Amino acid sequence: MALFADGVTCTIDDLTDQDSGLADVAKTCGINVTTKIRLAHEEISTELLLWLDRRRPALDMVWVPALRTEQVVVTPALRQWEVMMALSLFYRDAYFSQLVDRYQAKWETYSKLTRNAYERFIASGMGLVNDPVVQAAPPFLGSVPGPQHGGTFYASIAWVNAAGQEGSPSAAASITIPDGSLMTVAAADSPARVTGFNIYAGTKLGALFLQNSTVLPADVAFTYVPGTVVQGRLPGTGQAPDHVRPLVRTLLRG
Repeated sequence: MALFADGVTCTIDDLTDQDSGLADVAKTCGINVTTKIRLAHEEISTELLLWLDRRRPALDMVWVPALRTEQVVVTPALRQWEVMMALSLFYRDAYFSQLVDRYQAKWETYSKLTRNAYERFIASGMGLVNDPVVQAAPPFLGSVPGPQHGGTFYASIAWVNAAGQEGSPSAAASITIPDGSLMTVAAADSPARVTGFNIYAGTKLGALFLQNSTVLPADVAFTYVPGTVVQGRLPGTGQAPDHVRPLVRTLLRG
């Protein structure tokens, strides 16, 4: 699973899966859907931070380290919350820009669904990892002389921590090289606390396979030789939660 800190958890397609008329309304009202998704992500980030900052009881006077939003995993419940909040923000703007009753009805509907999604997230708990691994940036691609046919090649990388957990893979980068050359792959901007990275490469975007048998050091450039790996695994989806934190409601006194 991806980490919440990696960026927005849903796409425009996720929103149109819920509301097929979204694109037409966005065009009519001049609303940037991507902006609404970002705003929903930021609002949820604030809510998560409030949960993480809540005082936790000490266990036998043992110091308990503070949790960080970087540790939060995007569970299905969390993603659905963001989808519904983005739709609610979208139709709120659509209503106030046009004052059309059907937009108000959708705004109210998605506001209710946002609350329902929030309640499901609270009930399921917050997924957390102990040692978060950020999503990698796309790799740097180059070429070196080699006895191979040229063509267009693709590569993606994923950082790995000391526990062997892999973060979300980067977006794929591509390069076209001439005959007599091989693609090289190098990582960019190594984050703290990672031990290295894995490389996924191939000639098709949907068929990038693991190329290395051991984790590669961050400063190593890898030379991709087509056909040397019969078939490694496909890229993963990121870290699974190490534990789930219950989110228990508390009532304020007074």
